[in-house]
Amino acid sequence: MIRSVTCLILLLAGATIAQAEGMTPFAEAIVWHASAETSSVWASEVPLLVQEFEATNLDFGWNAGVRAGLEIKPPEWLWDVRFTVTHFQTSQDAAIEDGFNLVIPEFFSGFLSGDAFDFTTASVDWSIQYTTFDWEVGHDIYMSENCLIRPTFGLKGAIIDQNVHSKWGDLFGLIAVENVSHEFFGIGPSAGIGARWSPSPGNFCLVGDLTGAMLYGVWNVEDDYQRVGGLPSSSTYDAFSTSMNDSKLGTVMIRSFFGAEWRLPLHANVVGRVGYEMQWWANQQRFLTFQQLPMHGDLTFQGGVCGIAVTY
Repeated sequence: MIRSVTCLILLLAGATIAQAEGMTPFAEAIVWHASAETSSVWASEVPLLVQEFEATNLDFGWNAGVRAGLEIKPPEWLWDVRFTVTHFQTSQDAAIEDGFNLVIPEFFSGFLSGDAFDFTTASVDWSIQYTTFDWEVGHDIYMSENCLIRPTFGLKGAIIDQNVHSKWGDLFGLIAVENVSHEFFGIGPSAGIGARWSPSPGNFCLVGDLTGAMLYGVWNVEDDYQRVGGLPSSSTYDAFSTSMNDSKLGTVMIRSFFGAEWRLPLHANVVGRVGYEMQWWANQQRFLTFQQLPMHGDLTFQGGVCGIAVTY
């Protein structure tokens, strides 16, 4: 799917640049690894015969995403303008099999339900959908014949939705499900500095940039627990919900990239790029848990980037 979207963007880009001088469409494939440790702890295992406590963390795998945009740089303008959209999504599941141990839900509603110390098995499916919109202006400043820097200023918008579906059970037929929805929308100013250096005359150069943004955001968190099987109990809740909606807080994002570019001086100037990128979202995770101590709340994305840009 990502390959099809990238091809479509490049085909549309070819049609666009043939009509407008100073426009550079670009598209990139990204392969990232998401990490929410230690705020992705979803269950705690307590062995009944050993004095040991283990918090079960979720380790996400590698997934593909796409980034596309348009740079406008008319000859008479001092600053160029760039629009970029990035989309990435990932999911991971995990399970704790029946054993001689207790499995305690970490999320708030499951723990307060009254069933927290009855479970011996559990499973979880955690998904993250990440979309950002960037508008920035920049200007190339030549420090020497082989080196330039590019300061940028702009505006960043972000939508990060996370959904956690978990299932809990015991040896006697108790079954419960817990669904947690974590939605974030933020917008704020961004600024950065980029550099390009060519070690020798030619079409190869090293590139890198560092960008930061301060976003004013809104978080909506819903945590719904419900028994779906087992004998009724007067000492527990059949259903329990916790919500933290319209929490208006701030967050900081830092992005870094380092890689290389190759320029092909054809009729349409083609530039290929490959490199490594990391994004750090401070205190992004606002999940409600019964243990706030291990919740650092950071969310990071890191991995490879490979793309192409075409200028007429």
